[in-house]
Amino acid sequence: YYGKLAVGSVVLNRMENSSFPSTMAGVLYQPYQFTPVTVNHRFANILARGANEECYRAARDVMAGNRVGSWLYFRMNDGSRTGTVIGDHVFY
Repeated sequence: YYGKLAVGSVVLNRMENSSFPSTMAGVLYQPYQFTPVTVNHRFANILARGANEECYRAARDVMAGNRVGSWLYFRMNDGSRTGTVIGDHVFY
């Protein structure tokens, strides 16, 4: 759940940063940014069938202001990037 909050926080943090699009769709669909959205289309498949309740809860919480960091990026943690590790990802 905390990882989902972290990903949502990255999206909203980017929306507020002038280096990124100012809309959620703009951030999510920006080329080469979110692999599940632009490369393997996993995001579209989940939207089509409906996400699980934990995903919806995390999204509602982040939208209500429950952000967990000021990060702008995250990636799979392979040990090459420093940052805050949450699950299999590093946020920075």
